[in-house]
Amino acid sequence: MKNFIKIFFSATLVLTMFSQNIVLADSINPVEGIHITIENTLHIERKNEVIELDWVSLVQKNASVLSTSFIVTDDANGKQLPYQVINDETHKPLMLLVQVTIAPKTSISITIFKGIPETFKTQTYGRFVPERKDDFAWENDKIAFRMYGPALQKTGEISSGIDVWVKSVPEMIIDKWYKLDDYHKDHGEGLDFYKVGPTLGAGGIAPFSNGKLYYSMNWAKYKVISSGNLRTVFELTYDPWMFNGKQISETKRITLNAGSQLNQMEITYSAESMDTIPVATGIIKRDGKGVVAMNEQSGYVSYWEPTNKKFGTSGIGLVVIDNLGMSVVDNHIVAFAKVLNSKPFKYYQGACWDKAGEIRNAKEWENYLSEFTLKLKTPLKISINL
Repeated sequence: MKNFIKIFFSATLVLTMFSQNIVLADSINPVEGIHITIENTLHIERKNEVIELDWVSLVQKNASVLSTSFIVTDDANGKQLPYQVINDETHKPLMLLVQVTIAPKTSISITIFKGIPETFKTQTYGRFVPERKDDFAWENDKIAFRMYGPALQKTGEISSGIDVWVKSVPEMIIDKWYKLDDYHKDHGEGLDFYKVGPTLGAGGIAPFSNGKLYYSMNWAKYKVISSGNLRTVFELTYDPWMFNGKQISETKRITLNAGSQLNQMEITYSAESMDTIPVATGIIKRDGKGVVAMNEQSGYVSYWEPTNKKFGTSGIGLVVIDNLGMSVVDNHIVAFAKVLNSKPFKYYQGACWDKAGEIRNAKEWENYLSEFTLKLKTPLKISINL
């Protein structure tokens, strides 16, 4: 009996020590992270840029790290970086977005570890606004936009153009301004003083033929794809209308990243018996003295609007890399292109405000657009390391 008791306690002690050793080993040797190198080959800073990391590639490197909550850190200082997981319609992860800043001609290293992430400020937002005649409004930490929906169309106000709300604060203001219902006045955060009317507004698009723009009606349906702290994505669909005697319909997928003055626009036209659709992306031109720059080779249009003595000056921009020329048509500054039937066509549009304090004149706005096109043509080099 005594021998049995000795054996029992010895076995218990060994099991206890073994269990303790496992806990100790786990605390000393944590699960290895996923290491990523990002290189900026340009002579300009990539400030607060949102990068995309393929989720499948990350899982292949280390699935365990992504199986629970995780953090993304800058290896140089150990600070956490903001991130957002983008899912498909079945809620399956597609990509990881991370916001980084990289000096000219340098690289940085970041690592994904298991851990509890910090709470970062929301930097993008968008929603359907039924309380204001079916607007769809969206914003980031720099600028805000809206487009008009079916309820407004029923009142007789028809426009497929893009509206701009200028802002001087990084906080999300859409809900606050709609609730206040006084957004044509600056209460210290910005305002809506941009006029769209029956035009393309701040960078809309329309089929174009024989000097004429064929405008659609207001959007008919909306769908939010993703909305988070680094990126908001949504779709607007338009009922069919007539273009040169043929029926055509349109879907816009709009993506706005944190830190950017510009939206990515993915436009898909479906048309009867047409292989390609000639289009014009355009900015409505104002009366008064503004500054226009059209750079076909680089692919951007810059418009520094005439100054509003009370509210300041807006800059409106287009980036159409695959443009077929630029001109002024129907009081619009336009970039021409051809779109394949039922295939997405990508371009960029956006705005700035001098009172926000970052882009203060026509030259600085043109420089921003020029650098934006350069970044598109020279993406960051990303390596997921062992």
